[in-house]
Amino acid sequence: MVRQETTAPAGEAVRSSQRHIDALKAIIYQCNRCGQCLDFSTLGLAAKCPAYWGGLFESYASRGKFNLARALVDGLIDYDEELARRVYSCTECRACAENCFKFLDTTAIFTAMKQDLAELGLIPENYRRALEGEMGLDVVHNVYQAPHAERLAWLSHEERVDRPARTAFFVGCTSSYVRQNMAIDTAETLELLGVDYTVLSDEWCCGHPYIAAGLLDKARQSLEHTIELYQRLGVERVVFNCPGCLKTFKHDAPRLLGRRLPFEPLHILEEIARLAEEGEIRFRPVSPKIVVTYHDSCTLGRWLGIYEAPRQILRRIPGVSVREMRRNRNLAYCCGAGGLIRFDYPNISTRAGEERLHEAEETGADTLVTSCPACLMQFQQTRNKLRSPMRVVDITQLIWEQIDVPGKPQ
Repeated sequence: MVRQETTAPAGEAVRSSQRHIDALKAIIYQCNRCGQCLDFSTLGLAAKCPAYWGGLFESYASRGKFNLARALVDGLIDYDEELARRVYSCTECRACAENCFKFLDTTAIFTAMKQDLAELGLIPENYRRALEGEMGLDVVHNVYQAPHAERLAWLSHEERVDRPARTAFFVGCTSSYVRQNMAIDTAETLELLGVDYTVLSDEWCCGHPYIAAGLLDKARQSLEHTIELYQRLGVERVVFNCPGCLKTFKHDAPRLLGRRLPFEPLHILEEIARLAEEGEIRFRPVSPKIVVTYHDSCTLGRWLGIYEAPRQILRRIPGVSVREMRRNRNLAYCCGAGGLIRFDYPNISTRAGEERLHEAEETGADTLVTSCPACLMQFQQTRNKLRSPMRVVDITQLIWEQIDVPGKPQ
């Protein structure tokens, strides 16, 4: 990271590779290095940055990355592989931004640094292979290296494919390929509710992995592809069960494309909570009774602000009691699955997942409920590794199992 001498005028070589980070100097210089993003013990909680506590160096944490960003724009250091290793370790949990006393947009800084690193060819090796390999995201439009033709292999309602409809179900990569029960539960719930919906045969990844890598132009291409297909089918609203996909469309797409979406994006939980509140749907009792603790997905929570809908649904299911983890809602700890760090930072990811699962066990609950396919996958793998007796389910499974509407088999 030490700046190398060049034959170019002082600072020129650095500036040429810092086009994106230079534009954010005003934010960078506002950081007063208080350290609130490292450890929230001043709030009486132990919440902290998972990359920091997994990497064990401050340069992995938000304040450390801000220091690196300042050194970059001041011309004191250059981008290199060591700096890239710090920047890409971020889970994008947004805990640092949530707890910043100056309300700085920390993730904007990290994304700008990733853009510069991507242009210099410094994306970490395993992550790059997942994007650009023979079966990478560029080719098969998912990061699981699965054939694109198998994207809807889980679907039993073929009449829904590419059908003109007001509502669309965006399935996403994780539900399509590795947690297909979430896709099935969501689709079957829509069927029970009588929703006339469509799914795309040529659905591409939402583009979030590209954004996490700093490849924003490729993210734009993915978004444009899907938006165009939805417009052809007359779609007015799109239902998601993946917070990451929803965040990409709702938060990132308008900024990247420079225009509003031609449809309303919403999470399936928002729709279920609304219908339950209006008395349109009810839930059957759970037997035997269960005690659950709910994990706030970083994306659904801190990025999208959806905290109460899942809790309202859980409390409406007879036989379910809810116990909160000590870190919940906007202070919830990341499970370690965000930002796709599992590709190149398995230790950081594993440590975060284990810490959060232990916190769930401390509540005395027998079931851990999530609302994100990435969180579900992380907790199920962590539970198996630790041989925890805790059951791990996504809330869409509970909804499908307990929803009480006419026509549903007993």
